[in-house]
Amino acid sequence: MLNKVYQVPYGTKDILPGEMKSRRRIENAIVNVFDKWGYDEVKTPDFEYVDTFGNGGTKGDFRFFDRNNNLLVLRNDMTAPIARLTATRLAGGEKIKRLCYLANLYRYEEIQAGRQCQFEQAGVELLGANGAAADAEIIVLAAEALQAAGVEQFAISLGHVDFINGLAEEAGFDEAQVKQLKACLRRHDAVGMQQMADSMENIRPEIKQLFADFLFLQGGMELIERVSGVVTNAKALSALEDLRRIYALVEAYGAAAYLSFDLGLYRSLDYYTGMLFEVYMPEIGYPIAGGGRYDKMMQGFGLDCPATGFALGVDRVVLALERAGSLKNVRSWDVLVAWSEGKLPEAIAKATALRQEGRSVKLCTEAMDLAGAASAVKEYCCSSLVYVS
Repeated sequence: MLNKVYQVPYGTKDILPGEMKSRRRIENAIVNVFDKWGYDEVKTPDFEYVDTFGNGGTKGDFRFFDRNNNLLVLRNDMTAPIARLTATRLAGGEKIKRLCYLANLYRYEEIQAGRQCQFEQAGVELLGANGAAADAEIIVLAAEALQAAGVEQFAISLGHVDFINGLAEEAGFDEAQVKQLKACLRRHDAVGMQQMADSMENIRPEIKQLFADFLFLQGGMELIERVSGVVTNAKALSALEDLRRIYALVEAYGAAAYLSFDLGLYRSLDYYTGMLFEVYMPEIGYPIAGGGRYDKMMQGFGLDCPATGFALGVDRVVLALERAGSLKNVRSWDVLVAWSEGKLPEAIAKATALRQEGRSVKLCTEAMDLAGAASAVKEYCCSSLVYVS
């Protein structure tokens, strides 16, 4: 049996030199975009009381007890901790709060490429703002963050929870049927959707067909216009109008080329109350980013506050860039400072001066001749040599 001392736990991984340097550049580029848009960075604990995540947590949690027998959980989502922080620490101040984060999350997963039990997310939460203007800002910010990370080709799918709820109302669904509908949408179960449509009675054929086609209700503004001519439920029609407004504002930002509608989009987290979206790249078969509006979550922390936001999977972005061949794990520094016997103090002074000029410097730890120093430049991944003799 292999000694566990030499292994990492299931679902975790080491990040090696070069790879970490490239990753840090991506992280910094994303967080810099958030800052440019006026978002304050915050940090929450890696573990919380399990009740922070509502109803005793969620499936896949990593849980443990503290010394006082309180049940704790490693965070598996950042929206709930940000909501807790806002309600308990930031209740005053400006009405509209823009917060961002870069954090590790923990969730038991069946691991595969891009899916780990420990993973990193970057994201933003826009709190206190209602309406399409806030939702459009979140969508465009996600697009700009991906561009800053080096992602060139991606697509944003936009849907709306109230279209799904409104269409279920129009079909006369009870609570169990709504739950079944959302489970089918979440699993992309086309067979289940067809069976649901086939079982419908006393309902207009056009609505029945929408249910059969639910997973394929994808397209541009022409889709919204076509579906608007079929449904009569007020909630569903209001959702479609909201999507029109969001699209128009994303277009005003100049980012509509990335955007299309997916009226059957339903995300795995159940706290969304309005628009929701996911971002896809051709190199990855699952979303690299996603988010939406969640106007009711803050109520659980004693604060009635609308909110919208998104999270971006840093590990997935890195993987997608690697597969696209656009991520180069380059280890490089500007200068290697080498020194001859007895010249270490002078070499230290030279290295210090170069660093103060903004150069990245490696200082040799032992004396060497000029020939040895010249060959060490490549070994130490430096671009140039300064030899102190």
